Amino acid sequence: MKDKTIVKIESHLEMVGFIKTNGTQCRFVSMVSETEPKLRAGCPFKGVRKVSRKRGMINANYNTAVRKRIAERLGVELKEVEYENGQVWYKHLQTVDNKTLPLVVNKNTPDNGEYYLQYYPTAAENVYQMPNGDPVEESQLEPYFYKRTERDNFKPVVIAIKVSNIKELRASGVIMQAEDLPEAEAALSAAE
Repeated sequence: MKDKTIVKIESHLEMVGFIKTNGTQCRFVSMVSETEPKLRAGCPFKGVRKVSRKRGMINANYNTAVRKRIAERLGVELKEVEYENGQVWYKHLQTVDNKTLPLVVNKNTPDNGEYYLQYYPTAAENVYQMPNGDPVEESQLEPYFYKRTERDNFKPVVIAIKVSNIKELRASGVIMQAEDLPEAEAALSAAE
């Protein structure tokens, strides 16, 4: 088994730098994140946080993935399928030789300092907790979740998570850990 390099970070910008230098090859990653779920007005769980352990792929080609799924469903060759990507809210950062990175920024406010890691999820484990550490069951929050938009079944799920919400990122034998990772790990452990 290959040794892992653990890097403690003080700023999410250090993680952004790592992602920029990690290359453009399709690869698996895992992460621990903490986010504030979007909930409807009237939710009694003010300040609830979603803590997640996620796995997925970065640097996968969305257009190719869609074309492969369409070709498979239609029983035709990949080269026979044409697909044009729709409009999105973000733009990808690129390497100096114009290769797409898994980092995106809001195309309307690209200089606001917010970076997002785009990934294709393969697994996730989520827990919810109040700021004081009290757990909240997902079933208690379900009435306050916004309805998910319908997606054509040939389109893969793609998530762009704010890099500042990632507490740990594991990729290419490197483990990037934010200072507040222990709190997120404690929430995940308490739910087990």
